[in-house]
Amino acid sequence: MTILAIDTSTDILSIAIVKNGKALARFHRKANRRHSILLVPTIDMLLKKAGLKIKDIDCFAVSVGPGSFTGLRIGVTVVKGLAFALKKPIVAVPTLDVIAYNVLSHKGVICPVLDARKNKVYACLYRSDGKALKRLSKYMLLPMAELLKKTIKYDKVLFLGDYIEERSFERSGLSRSQDQILLRKIWQPRAGAVARLGAEQARAKKFVKCEDLEPMYIYSKECDITGK
Repeated sequence: MTILAIDTSTDILSIAIVKNGKALARFHRKANRRHSILLVPTIDMLLKKAGLKIKDIDCFAVSVGPGSFTGLRIGVTVVKGLAFALKKPIVAVPTLDVIAYNVLSHKGVICPVLDARKNKVYACLYRSDGKALKRLSKYMLLPMAELLKKTIKYDKVLFLGDYIEERSFERSGLSRSQDQILLRKIWQPRAGAVARLGAEQARAKKFVKCEDLEPMYIYSKECDITGK
């Protein structure tokens, strides 16, 4: 199976073409909010590098958030258009899953943390055995102090994400010893991980219809625009 995977959830533009687990071409670079300009031309460039046509793509995998509202809309819209025109399947991969996959080899609890502004973070808890991830929580939007309360029961937690700095814990008002907290800054979501996680969903036939594909927005009450 040949998968075109896209992540536009952060200020990084990450794209990969992966065939049967092998990367044929990839792009991972800071986009400086130029995703809408760079995404389609970069896909075309990678297809040429891989010696493929867009019709050769068997499945599209897209990172759906949470993350940058604008970035997510751009990625989802492009994938919907391509998949609809080509009549190819889509798999939707949560961005926090993609970030956690960066440290899959870590055996223990993993917690990706993204800055959601207004003193809140997007986060999720996972347990890794070094080979696979098991999600332990829902995808959350909450203050960092509340997140730390949820993780205090675990001996060690590997935190990673754009929000993770030592001062984040100082601001929370909670103290945890250094042997309880492991900090990682190798967090950026990568399209290669989107492709791998997407391939697992594709094998399980967990496809999303074009008309049902939407970004994963996790709203706080004060900015909920769903009307629900």
